[in-house]
Amino acid sequence: MKPFIAAICSLLPRVIAFSSSCGHFGSTLPASTFVFDTTSSLCSHNHRQKFTSDLDTSLEWLAKERQDSDSDNFPIDWFDACPAPNNNNNDDDQEETFLRVPLYPLTAVYTPHSGENHTLVNTEPRNVKMASDLVAGKWDRSLFCVTLRARDTNRLASVGTLMRLTSVEDRSISGARTWPGDILPTLNRVVVTCQAVGIVDIISVENGNTILDDSEYRVANVKLRSFTNEAITKGKSEEMDSITQQIVTDYQKVRSTYINSQSLASNELPKFARKAVHELPDLYTLDDELDFWKLVDTWQVLCNTIRQSKQTQLQGVINEISVQVAMQAKGPLELPVKRHNLPEHVQKQLEEMEQSAAADYVELGMEPILDFQEIISMKDSLDRVRKLSAMIRRERARLEAKESLIKAFLTELE
Repeated sequence: MKPFIAAICSLLPRVIAFSSSCGHFGSTLPASTFVFDTTSSLCSHNHRQKFTSDLDTSLEWLAKERQDSDSDNFPIDWFDACPAPNNNNNDDDQEETFLRVPLYPLTAVYTPHSGENHTLVNTEPRNVKMASDLVAGKWDRSLFCVTLRARDTNRLASVGTLMRLTSVEDRSISGARTWPGDILPTLNRVVVTCQAVGIVDIISVENGNTILDDSEYRVANVKLRSFTNEAITKGKSEEMDSITQQIVTDYQKVRSTYINSQSLASNELPKFARKAVHELPDLYTLDDELDFWKLVDTWQVLCNTIRQSKQTQLQGVINEISVQVAMQAKGPLELPVKRHNLPEHVQKQLEEMEQSAAADYVELGMEPILDFQEIISMKDSLDRVRKLSAMIRRERARLEAKESLIKAFLTELE
């Protein structure tokens, strides 16, 4: 029956095709893990409106396109690290005391107050140095700021997440040798565990005008947004109460669909992701801010799981085509197959496949970056709740439409 369902899936319209993500429940690379190793200068720009091959949606052009096409999407403010921004918008800011912290640009978004641990794997010298300085107590309470970096423009989001380092493990590799016996340089690999403890507005970057060497990192002055764990329905309109109840209902429906082994959504997932979504926690109430942020974190993990699933499926197809073409060439087969060694028309075909897959993935509305940057950028709790409700309601509608379509198709075959 499963092969038959899979065959039918290929006939369904693109608009309700299934999606996937980057980190996930119970995987070897969880959603809370991020390997940061970028050689791009934060002052360089690349404005090509193209998707990435790894389904990464940290793209400024995509954020703008989403805002232009749907005014319900909250605008994301970006700035250049060079020159340094100066977001002191009023005289009151001048009198406030800002936090001075290391700035850690990533193509990922972290949501605060969930209590979850996050893992950052540092390989670049500047990030290894930052981790060392945090451990050595150079920075107050081992705090640093993570902010979203757009891969297409290298600009940074003006709202970031305040992180507190909790532990460090040095997994650097030294003394390794090549096959002839030459000693290889030390491979830096410092793994830090941290927690997201707040949302900050980035007021300025002290060394934004400076071209840094490999071992230097940027320092930002940030303003911490206040947080009180009050009931999210307290003092709000009936709309808030209605939305929170709807969120619980929609989430439970999405959860039950994914953990149902007979559902189309479950059967489309690879085994690792199928097992992962079964760990989706139950939800009965959404009473206070902590409940809200924990649900945001859970939803982001689901989005990351789906993205990882899609990445795996896409890469499998790309690898299969690449190997098949390489085997047709004269001479021995060299593995791994390098794309630049393939015929130009094959390279073009693979790129078109990646762009099409990325467009389909974005269309699904389950990406783990821009939606969550919008949420942490919002200052009003009602706006945040509305946004999360729309995200969950959209996925419920997509899953129900897909299940209805398959049932109607099977009924026609009877």
